[in-house]
Amino acid sequence: MRMPKNHFHATLLLVGALPLAAFAGGGPVNRTVPADAGGEVEISNVSGTIDVRGWDRNEVQVTGQLGDDVERLDVESSGGHTVVKVILPRGHNSDGEATLEVKVPKGSTVEVGGVSADISSKGVLGTQRLKTVSGEITADVSGDDSEVRSVSGDVTVRGTGKPISLRVSSVSGSLDLMNGAGKLDVVTVSGDARVTMGETTEVRGRTTSGNLTVTAKLTRDGRVDVEGVSGDISLHLTAPGGLSTEIESFSGDINGCLAEDKVERVSKYGPGVRLNLRAVEAGGARVRAKTLSGEIDICDR
Repeated sequence: MRMPKNHFHATLLLVGALPLAAFAGGGPVNRTVPADAGGEVEISNVSGTIDVRGWDRNEVQVTGQLGDDVERLDVESSGGHTVVKVILPRGHNSDGEATLEVKVPKGSTVEVGGVSADISSKGVLGTQRLKTVSGEITADVSGDDSEVRSVSGDVTVRGTGKPISLRVSSVSGSLDLMNGAGKLDVVTVSGDARVTMGETTEVRGRTTSGNLTVTAKLTRDGRVDVEGVSGDISLHLTAPGGLSTEIESFSGDINGCLAEDKVERVSKYGPGVRLNLRAVEAGGARVRAKTLSGEIDICDR
């Protein structure tokens, strides 16, 4: 039976209006779409894993497995912006787990969001913003103005030693930053945070009950500003010309090689101790640290 001409044209228009890719759930996925070398890639997944890898192709490739409760996976690319999104049935209460590996042009700006999804990233040179609620994050980060954030999962970040601006945070999970440099903003509530920095211009840190450890090589005009409530703060800092310090604890102790015989009481009659030192060179690196009941340890070697 011959198809009417106008019906044939309508069919072609309908096919052309579909998304670049829309995969039904419950099976493997494999899709490649064109992308700009320095474009934006946005990835979202509710549950499972998201593994991001930078490569030399101007394409985004998505492979992996969709759980039976996933409605579909959308992959769309237009105007330098690629979107990879796991879609769950409306009103569906299951996790809808999906395991994804996403290869992106290495110069991309990448934004990844998950709920109970673990996130990993490697080989991406552009800015990254990686956020999940209860999953873990492991990432190599070298792009400026990057952010890595988890609520209850552990966070592990590796820098390249190149100075960048970076924000990292975890509420109840542990946080580890290695080979960082430049500017850092680190926040933890009840998890411990350990930070190791090369050439550092600024560190801002906040903790509630977790312990915060910062090891850094400050520039001549570098700045460190950290605060805690009941968690301990440990600072291992060096800088040309030495350090000027304003360190105070309300009910905790101040220790370390810089504190020997230099700690004084804030008030003759009230609680609190402080350590105020002046650097050898005027206008040099400055360190401010304050805690309510935690201890502070500071050393320049």
